[in-house]
Amino acid sequence: MSPSRVSSDYNDNGASATHQSSTTTTTTKSTAPPRYFGNPENTSMIESKFLSQPQDLGIVAVGFSGGQGKPGVDAAPTALIESGLLTQLRDELGYRLHGHDAVHSYADVVPPPERDQPHRGMKNPRAVSAVTRRIADQVYEHAREGRLVLTLGGDHSIAIGTIAGSARATRERLGRDIAVIWVDAHADINTPETSGSGNVHGMPVSFLTGLAREDKEEFFGWLTDEHRVSVKKLVYIGLRDVDVGEKRILRENGIKAFSMFDIDKHGIGRVVEMALAHIGNDTPIHLSFDVDALDPMWAPSTGTPVRGGLTLREGDFICESVHQTGSLVAVDLVEVNPRLAADTDLGAHETVRAGCSISDAEAGLEPRAPSCPEPTLTSNTTPFTSPCPTPNRRSNPSAAMASTVTSDSLVYERRVVERIHKYHWPAVQLNLWMLIMLIASCLIIGVFSTFIQIQQVLQLPIPWYFPYYITVSSLSVAFILLLLWLIFQRRLLPSIVMIGGFILFVLWLVGLIVISIQLWGPSNSVSSSCNLFVFGADPQPKGQTLQTLAWLEQRGICQSWQAVFAFGLVGAIFLLWIMVMAYQVFADDS
Repeated sequence: MSPSRVSSDYNDNGASATHQSSTTTTTTKSTAPPRYFGNPENTSMIESKFLSQPQDLGIVAVGFSGGQGKPGVDAAPTALIESGLLTQLRDELGYRLHGHDAVHSYADVVPPPERDQPHRGMKNPRAVSAVTRRIADQVYEHAREGRLVLTLGGDHSIAIGTIAGSARATRERLGRDIAVIWVDAHADINTPETSGSGNVHGMPVSFLTGLAREDKEEFFGWLTDEHRVSVKKLVYIGLRDVDVGEKRILRENGIKAFSMFDIDKHGIGRVVEMALAHIGNDTPIHLSFDVDALDPMWAPSTGTPVRGGLTLREGDFICESVHQTGSLVAVDLVEVNPRLAADTDLGAHETVRAGCSISDAEAGLEPRAPSCPEPTLTSNTTPFTSPCPTPNRRSNPSAAMASTVTSDSLVYERRVVERIHKYHWPAVQLNLWMLIMLIASCLIIGVFSTFIQIQQVLQLPIPWYFPYYITVSSLSVAFILLLLWLIFQRRLLPSIVMIGGFILFVLWLVGLIVISIQLWGPSNSVSSSCNLFVFGADPQPKGQTLQTLAWLEQRGICQSWQAVFAFGLVGAIFLLWIMVMAYQVFADDS
């Protein structure tokens, strides 16, 4: 693969040249030093926290597809550039652009296929390792100057190089670790052992976090601690196609991940807020955006499309929000593949336009349809054109849908609830409460059920508070079962707990008062009778006699009264506790 020459896009008078489908390619390695071209006045209104040269934008165009098996993704940087992306960043945002005027193919470091056999199940391991090492150096050269770095890929394996380079430069320049926001349909955190395909574009995060390591330099052994990122500073947005092994890795390492379910539930605004809150406001951010995070309705021309993804506006919003933090230091845009759309011409163009919109948003430009040059693809790809003007997908999304969705396609609408409360209950305290209340309720039910049987055998009237306390304790057990069901349904609301707890507290308190009167009342109290005839009996009966059995039965009854009072008091206290706990949970959410 040879670098596609795009120098005519940056001529000295600042105008974007018209590119013809006959654009030539060359197989020579680009040895020219990085060029500067652009307007010295950056019009972004956001003050950067971590860039010493915020008006400068380093460009790394990576024409590499070795991390996966589908050709065409190496043509994406050329398509993006020829669609006017960099011209727009220069002319409308005023960035001073730095970088080579060629899309890098890295032919000088890629070994021939016969010398690049699989290693630990990885396909093309030497090629991907060598290319990403070179990319790491290129990104590092820009990042150490305090510039924002934009890398146009290429498949997502190139993130091994881009993030390694920005992590190293940020540590050297600022003495800080970077955070990574990974916007993707896939987690890309397989290790070589858990990967089912062996494609390295599904493994970059595992190598960057140190979950996958290799001693041999030609197989990513060049990665050291200065290149790596912490799993505590890694956030995913847009996941919806995660391998079983990846789910286990995410769970075991406590990695923050927001799936499409979370976005549907909370809305994209709340999800981005939570993602940024997890990272913190004092951490440089590297944003790595895989275009397959977008639904195929908006970006059909990508290697691993998965339905049910982000809308283009949601993708723009993520990038705009990250840019507005002032913490953005590096950006990747990857996996645009102009060859893979079902409707080759229009689908490829829509995906390229989506990529331009995402890149504009990352750089701080309010995304909109570009000025409609006639885009062409080089490097032996089929040229495509689009009618002009093309509908603006942001102002008229239905027009865009009509251009990319066939008549038999499923068009869906995602409805987002504006505000979903997520209450955080203290698990240990809640489980302890339910256990103690269950024990207290069951003991009281058992004691008074026995008392009722004794009364019936003695043919004595049954006091009203015996069935009363059995009923109250049964309601308490039913309340606990209701809480368990709500917990299972993830719908345990503080209001339900507070109302239920208050009603039960009043019922338990009434029963506790009655039991107290029976135990220590002014006349014929249970406690005085027990002290006189049972505990104070002298001598206490012994031996195998009916008198001894009667005394033991009476002692059991006295002790049961004491146990009922004790557990009645515990139940009343615990019901007060659950009301306080529910209020605290409600207050924390508010």
